[in-house]
Amino acid sequence: MQSQIVKNAETYVINLLKLGLKPEHRYHDLNHTLSMRDASQELGRRYRLSEEELELLELAGLFHDTGFTKTYVGHEDVSREIATDFLQKEQFDPAKIEQVNRLIEVTKVGVEPELLLEKIIKDADFNTNGATYEEKSEALRKEWEVFCNQKMTDDEWTENGLKFWESHRFYTGEAQALYGDSKRKTVKTLRKSAEKIKPSDDMLDFAIGKSKSAQMMFKTTLRNQIDLTNIADNKANIMLSINSLLITIGIPMLAGNLKEHPSLIYPASVLLLTCILSIVFATLATRPVKMHGKTSTDTIDSGNSNLFFFGNFFKMERDDYMKGLMRVMQNEEIIDKSIVNDLFFLGRTLGFKYRRLRITYEIFMVGMVLTVITFGILYLTGNY
Repeated sequence: MQSQIVKNAETYVINLLKLGLKPEHRYHDLNHTLSMRDASQELGRRYRLSEEELELLELAGLFHDTGFTKTYVGHEDVSREIATDFLQKEQFDPAKIEQVNRLIEVTKVGVEPELLLEKIIKDADFNTNGATYEEKSEALRKEWEVFCNQKMTDDEWTENGLKFWESHRFYTGEAQALYGDSKRKTVKTLRKSAEKIKPSDDMLDFAIGKSKSAQMMFKTTLRNQIDLTNIADNKANIMLSINSLLITIGIPMLAGNLKEHPSLIYPASVLLLTCILSIVFATLATRPVKMHGKTSTDTIDSGNSNLFFFGNFFKMERDDYMKGLMRVMQNEEIIDKSIVNDLFFLGRTLGFKYRRLRITYEIFMVGMVLTVITFGILYLTGNY
């Protein structure tokens, strides 16, 4: 339930923003203020804050953008002045006024929150309630053009948004739970948009063929990754062999003694489960990646494929492949991109391979230890 001072503040702020904000305030409008206020209250209740603490959050949320009625840059300082004048007239506790002002200050970009209330209001300012990210982003972009004379192309705006959201973080676990999924979707969307942005002229002017150092680095890296792939496959084969032997030899031996010693079912089950899981993940580590076998002309021209890799052409007709390969050979930029693509996808495949291989070894190690422990318990308790 709102206190009387909060009700008075809400009425005052709504009238102030309706009269003081311009139509160009598309992002920092009344809806943003009320949405931020509501988000701070929701987060506060999730942390079981006292009525007094919720009141401070609500007042700070209402006043935090009132400074936009007088200035755009440095509006937080003006917001604190407006809040102080109003609260003093309402004979609000001076100590609490200082707390409200501190909460408003924390909403400034670059100011790190320290206390829980500060973290809550910082997170509430980036709530994802109401309009979609695209709508909010476009609204902010228009504001910057009008009030900051800062115009950006679509590509520049995308890169700016991606840079911001990748560096942004929520300071409370509850905010992460409420808004984390929306933020991840936003970052994913921005990354996809950023990937479509054409490289700069400086990047286009660079050619691997013109730099012996670059050629040597690419050759060395590719050779190392191929060697690491062979090592990973050998390690996976070792695990496949060991676990296959355990299943074909060890499990039958244990099974033959189950009638005499029924309790052996426990270590036998642990051993069998370990072997099966190890075999599954070792197989996943050596399983070939899915390949489409065809590459379109658009993909070739954009440099997003590598026709020197069989997985990209084994389903193509010979004439189509020859035409595509000639396109690549005639364009040095596409050749460079093919080399980079080869390095990237080989490295990514290698990463997945080693991650699954690590899981295989961890399963095997833990499983063997548990099997021995189970045997030991049976022996010590006289059940074997």
